[in-house]
Amino acid sequence: MKARMLTIDGPAGTGKSVTAQALAPLLGLQYLDSGAFYRVVALAAGREGLTGPDDPQLAAFLEALPLSAQRRHAGFALFLGEEEVTELIRGEETGVRASELATAPAVRDRVRKYLMDLASSHPCVAEGRDMGSTVFPDAGLKIYLTATRRARTSRRIAQLRERGEECDPTQVETEMAARDARDSGRSASPLRIPEGALVLDSTALSLQAQIDLIAQLYRGKGRLKGTLFYRAVSACARFFYLAIMGVRADRPFKLPQGACLIASNHQSYHDPPLVASLMPGETTFMAKQELFEPPILGPLIRALGAMPVRRGQLDREALRQCLAALRSAKPLIIFPQGTRVREPGKGRTHTGVAWIARNAGVPVVPVSVSGRHWLRSFLRIEPVWLRVGEPLQPLCGATRDDDAAFAEAVMTAIRDLESAR
Repeated sequence: MKARMLTIDGPAGTGKSVTAQALAPLLGLQYLDSGAFYRVVALAAGREGLTGPDDPQLAAFLEALPLSAQRRHAGFALFLGEEEVTELIRGEETGVRASELATAPAVRDRVRKYLMDLASSHPCVAEGRDMGSTVFPDAGLKIYLTATRRARTSRRIAQLRERGEECDPTQVETEMAARDARDSGRSASPLRIPEGALVLDSTALSLQAQIDLIAQLYRGKGRLKGTLFYRAVSACARFFYLAIMGVRADRPFKLPQGACLIASNHQSYHDPPLVASLMPGETTFMAKQELFEPPILGPLIRALGAMPVRRGQLDREALRQCLAALRSAKPLIIFPQGTRVREPGKGRTHTGVAWIARNAGVPVVPVSVSGRHWLRSFLRIEPVWLRVGEPLQPLCGATRDDDAAFAEAVMTAIRDLESAR
C-alpha cells in the first residue's frame, strides 16, 4: 500500500488539488484531499462558536466531532453526522478559517488520524501541506509543487471567478502571503519539502503538462521513461556497449529519484552515449552548438534530449534550459571540465556544475569512465568500466569560492572512481 501512495505537497495556488483529482482515476487511486478535512473542522467549529486555535473547548470539540467519509468515484464524500458537506466547505471564508485552525497541533493530529485510516485500506493520491513530510513519510512517490507567488495568485483568482465568486486581486495576494507565512511558520507540521520529495516548479507548466509529468513519474517509480524513440535508441546503445564492446558497470546504479546532475569525466566521444544509455530512465545533456548544425546529427541528438551550448562564453539560454529540465525532474548529464580531457587528472574544472546544482537544488552524482582501450575491451582483454558514486549535495553558500570548492570536490570524487579497481 505504501509503495502505491502518491503525495503532493506545496503552498496554495500550485494546482495541487486539481492535479490530484485528475491523477486519481488516471492512476487507479483514490483522491484524498487533506484540506477538505480541515475545512470540515472549520465549518463545524464555526457552527459551535469556537473562537480559533486557542479556544479552550477545542479538544472536547474534536473528540466529539462526527466527521466521516465515504468513497465516491475516485474520491471521498465528507459528512458531518448525516449531513453531506462536500460542496458546502468550498467557500473562501471557510478556507481562511481552516488555515487558522490548522496551526493547532490537536487539529492536525485529529485530521492526520482520519487520513491514515482512509489510506490504510485504499491506495491514494494525497495532497496538502504535510502529506509527504508528516502524514505519509513512507509514500512510494512524494511530489513537492512550487511556483512563483504571482503565478499562484493568478491561478487562485481564476479559480474563484470560475466559481462565480467576486474577489479583489490585491486582497487575494495578501491572504495568500499570510497563508504562506502561517503554513511555513507553524510549530505543528510546518510546510516544508519532504525528505526524498521531487520538487517540480509549475510556474511555466500548463495544468495538463503538470498532470502528465507526475503520471509519468509515478509509473516510472520516480523516473521519466522517455519517448519510445528514446527508449529504443537507448536500448540499442546499451546492447552495443555492454554486449559488443565489453563495457562493465557496477549496476544497478543507486541514483536518486527525479532530477540530479550526473557529472562525468570526458575523454572520448563514446562518453555521452555510454553514460546516457546506462542510466535508469530518461536523461538530458548539453552538447556543443556545432553538433546541431549537421542535417542528420542535429535533429537526432535533439530528439535524444540534447541542449545546445556555446562553449567559451556565458550562455544564459543554455543555463536557463538546464534549470528548466531539472525542475521538470529530468536528470542532466554534465562534464565539469567542459570538453574532452584525454589525460586523467589534467584539465581545468569549471564551476558551472556547482552553480547549476545550487540553483536547481539537486544533488550531483559523480560518474567515471575508466579504461580507454576500446579494442582491448572489445577483445575482452581489459574492459572499459563505468562507475557511479554517492550523490553530493550542493553547498548552501553563493560565493565564487564556494562554487569552486564544490566543483573541485565533484572532480575529486570522479577521479577516485576512475582510479578504483
